[in-house]
Amino acid sequence: MKPTKKEIRKDRLDHICDLVDLEWNGSITRDELVRRLSALMCEKERGGLKAIEINDVKYRCTDDYFMRADSKVGDTNYYLESIQFGQDDWVQVEDLTELRVWEYNELVSKLNKHYPDYAIEYLEGRFV
Repeated sequence: MKPTKKEIRKDRLDHICDLVDLEWNGSITRDELVRRLSALMCEKERGGLKAIEINDVKYRCTDDYFMRADSKVGDTNYYLESIQFGQDDWVQVEDLTELRVWEYNELVSKLNKHYPDYAIEYLEGRFV
């Protein structure tokens, strides 16, 4: 059964309250709070962020748009996040060294398709 709009709003509000509580008790930084709240806003505006699955790990690209203080030009910072089967929360990807070359290149292909502004390049693997 599909959740109602009221249930979706309540779930989103609960998530926001949980994030604020985490920041308040010192579990996450204020910057992390802002980044996660920005990701929630982007998710709402886009109707949901596209998750890319590679071997039981889902990836998504989130962005936060901000205005630079020294100019009128807007910048966008992009973050790659992942969630593994059984986890409850998305985490920012630090590195992709555990992926094989073909898995990495598959991820790059899908990121280029769904998030064309995310800067990532293919790897070329050679056997010795």
